[in-house]
This record gives sequence, C-alpha cells and structure tokens, in this order.
Amino acid sequence: MDYFSILDLNKEPFSNSPDPEFFFHSRQHLDCLQKLELSLLLRRGLNVIIGDVGTGKTTLCRQLIRRFGQKEEAETHLILDPYFRNASEFLTTVAHLLTGKKPPAKGHEWQIKEFIKQYLFRAGVDQGKNIVLIIDEGQKIPPFCLEILREFLNYETNEYKLLQIVIFAQREFEKTVRKYPNFTDRINLYHLLKPLSFSDTRQMIKFRLEKSSNSSQQPNLFTCAALWAIFRISGGYPRKIINLCHQSILSMIIQSRSRANYFLVKKCARRVFTEESRHWKIPIAVTAMGGAAAVILLVFLPLERFELGPSQKVREVKAELFLDSNPVIKDPIPDAETLSLNNRVIAKDYNSPNPIEPDAVAPIPERVAEPVKTERIEEQAPLVVSVDTAVEDPKTDLAVEPAYSANLGRLTLKRRETLSRIIRQVYGGFNSSYLKSFIIANPEIENPDRVTVGQIISLPAIPTEVAFGERDVWWLKVDERDTLEAAFKILRNLPDGSPPVRLIPYWTPAAGSRFAVVLDKLFKDEKSARIRQEQLPTELASGSAIFSGWDKKTVFFADPYFGRTP
Repeated sequence: MDYFSILDLNKEPFSNSPDPEFFFHSRQHLDCLQKLELSLLLRRGLNVIIGDVGTGKTTLCRQLIRRFGQKEEAETHLILDPYFRNASEFLTTVAHLLTGKKPPAKGHEWQIKEFIKQYLFRAGVDQGKNIVLIIDEGQKIPPFCLEILREFLNYETNEYKLLQIVIFAQREFEKTVRKYPNFTDRINLYHLLKPLSFSDTRQMIKFRLEKSSNSSQQPNLFTCAALWAIFRISGGYPRKIINLCHQSILSMIIQSRSRANYFLVKKCARRVFTEESRHWKIPIAVTAMGGAAAVILLVFLPLERFELGPSQKVREVKAELFLDSNPVIKDPIPDAETLSLNNRVIAKDYNSPNPIEPDAVAPIPERVAEPVKTERIEEQAPLVVSVDTAVEDPKTDLAVEPAYSANLGRLTLKRRETLSRIIRQVYGGFNSSYLKSFIIANPEIENPDRVTVGQIISLPAIPTEVAFGERDVWWLKVDERDTLEAAFKILRNLPDGSPPVRLIPYWTPAAGSRFAVVLDKLFKDEKSARIRQEQLPTELASGSAIFSGWDKKTVFFADPYFGRTP
C-alpha cells in the first residue's frame, strides 16, 4: 500500500497475523521456545504452554513448527481446533494426520489406536523420526481426548517417548488439567506465558519497525512517553500492543505526523479498546463534579485560601503513571511492573544489559525512599543487592539516613538534546521510575515530548542499589566535579575520538555530592586499566585516575558496574 512509503516502510509492521518473520524473541518467549526445543529433542513426551489471550501463544506455536519443519528427522503435525464430538473422531483425525491415510471406516477404537501405535513404532524406531503433535487452542480439548493423549504417551521405548505432544492453551485449561491427575503427572514441561515487560514492549515495537523499514537507519516513530502509554494501556499483551501501534500509525498518516506522542496514543486507545473508553467515563464524571465544587468554593471562599497546583496536563500524566496515590498493599505483587507505594515507586531496571533484572527504588524528590524488597518473579532470577547507605552518628552510635539533597542539580537543555537521552546519561538507563520522578520534579513541563532549547530541568536524586560482592574491578576516571552542570559540560565537550564514558553521580558523608566521569568499561586488573589510560586523548589523560573501590557508605545514583561484570 502507498501509505507505507510515507513512513519509509515497505510492509505492514503491526499485522495481527502470526507471521514467524515478526517473532520477537522476548526473554520469556525465547526461554519458553528453548525449553520446548530441548524437551522435544530429548523426546520427553507431554508439554503444556499456558497463557492469557494475546500473550503470543499462536505466534510461538508457528515459530516452533517453522524450526522443526527444517529438521529432516522431525515430523510436525498441527491440530488447530481440538474440539471433537467423540473419541472415534479424534482418533481418526490423529491417524490421518500422522499417516496420511484414513483408518478403516468401521474400525473400532482399539483398532485405530493399534494403527497409530504401529506407525509410531515404524517411524519412530525403525526410521528414527521425531514425531511431534502440536495442539493449538488446547482449552477446547474434551476430557475423553486427554485420556487418549495419555495412552499415546504409553507408546515408548526404554529411552524415549514415540510421540511428542505440545498443547498451547488459555488459562482455563488449568482447571481441566487439575481434574485429571493421571494426565497432569505426565506433563514434562509446564510453562506460563505472562505479559511483556516495559523493556520487551519497547524492544518488540522497535524490532517490528526495523523489519518493515526501507532504510538502514533505526525507525523512530514513537516518543518515549508514547511507548510508556502503549505499555500501560495494553498491559504488556502483544496482541493489544500490535493493535494500538497499528492504529497510532494510521493516525500519524492521517494527521501528517512523523512521530506518535503520548496524547495521540491515548486518543487511539479510547477508539480501539472499549474498556479504555469506559475506564475514562468515571474520571470525566468525577472531574465534572469536582469542577462544579471548585466554582462554588471560588465564589463563597476567599482566594487566599487556595494554592495553585500543577497544570492539568501534568495531573493527567501523573494520574496515568501513578495507579494509586496511597494503596494498602500487604504483600508485593510479583506480576506488577510498577506500583505506587506511600510515595515510593518500585520498578524494574529495563535497560540493564544483564538478563537479570534488578529492582530499583525511585522516590519522589521531596523524600528519600528506603529500599523495598520484592518477591521473586517466576522464571526471572532476582539480583541480590546490598548497599550500606546508613551513616553512623558518632554521638549516638546509631545509623541515620544519609542527608543528601533531593535533587542532583539542574541543567539547561541544549540543541539536539532530549529528555530521554539526558535521563539515560545521568542515571545510566531509562525506565518508568525515572520518568515518574522526573515529571514530579518538573511540574512546569506540560508535555515531556515537547521541550525547548534553553529550558531548565531538575534531575531528582534516585538512589540505586548496588551489589558490591567480591568482584575485583578497576575503573578509569577521566574527571570528577562537584556539580551536575560542571560534569555534564564535560560530556557535552568531549574531544573527537574520545572513548565512550559514563556519568556516575554519588554521595558520601565525607565528600557530599560528587559526579565522576568514568570510562564505559570495567577492568579486571590495574595493568589493563593503565594500558587503556595511556591510549586516552591528551585532554582526557591529563586529569585521569585509576581506582579499584568505592567507600562502602557511598550512595549511588547510577550503577557503577553498568549492570555488568568485567
């Protein structure tokens, strides 16, 4: 279609068909696919993949078929609709799929089972074939089919099962499985697909745009705030993400825009998802009542009784980003991506190159939050962190909270600088907690997607938990300043040919707030760091220094290990 060329695309990036070419290897989908492949290659028998509607089960199913279809020793067979009226119908269908022949029309069930059994032994043992039966929409499987599948699993040698079964089903299949323990005991792999994280949502959108782009340059059709809105509205469900992105692109073309922002995505969401429209009816009614009450108060109460609050757009962003201003939560919710908890925001670090995702605590600027421990999320190993942020009071021998400022400093925006880029440079990454804290610290910014050159922004102090452990690491520091503005000036004026550097804001009881500019590389020993120091440009080498440790009482506002090991 012609409209693709407007955005420099050669095909539909957000098609709702399960195209294997657009299979995005998110952490959980790749993990599931690898476990499935291993189970099938080892011929372990029964595998069940459970997930809500729109979590990518069908796409994963097609990807599995594609991979095993390329193996000469494998045979893959797919049942799209497993609803059968009786056992004979199911057995006849399976027999025809496996052999390509229909069993005798008047054959008894045991005869059809024997027909299937003989084929499995002939193909699986004599010919060495790996025969895989994949069932999609598994929640439709009648109970009598489960018993037949269990019998199929009895066809085996001393080493492996002759028939490999993979069932993709919705969550209601769990109730069916619980009723039949004999079937449940045969399950080798049971995997639960969950919605995508914010990081995976963003990467999936980027992946699909790159696959559809005519240009070698990375497409950038969504702002950071728009990506966050897509994640929040869709809940991380791939199908909803794709639908919302598709509608957003159509709106961009109609409105002659080159990028989609937060408000465009919200408008598309109200049009695409009916539940989103219903969700907004109550807030609108409440807002109308609040407006009427405000008029009455303004008329009958003196003006000096009121204080001006943030703008309406800022309140709308806060209402969207903060689910509840003060909820009562007894236990952490492992499936939640972000929570608002007594003025503290718990969020995942979505930008760490380490596949293990640590939890980071982002306080509002007026208050320094204490670290909050979260429960382990299924199939994601937690990062064990420890940082001594307390300071001993010599008079009382008691630990007191560190007295660092709520703000790291202020910066004046220069040409070609964006908020997301500055957040990444200061904190070492971009996630929901940084965005929320930033919006609260800068209530005068009505739209994060539209900032002007010369605008002054505040960067809140967001402590980062760091695992010191027993790692023997060396850093190469090229400079260090006592203000954020001075340190950022170094980043802006790096000489040509300079290696990548990182900003590490930190605070210690002795030195206060400091801003170290270090090389974006960890060294295993002093010798390798010294060799790299000698290769620095003259402007950087003159003030550089090598060190191997930090004060244990240091409070970091960016991970000095960059989320990785040397």
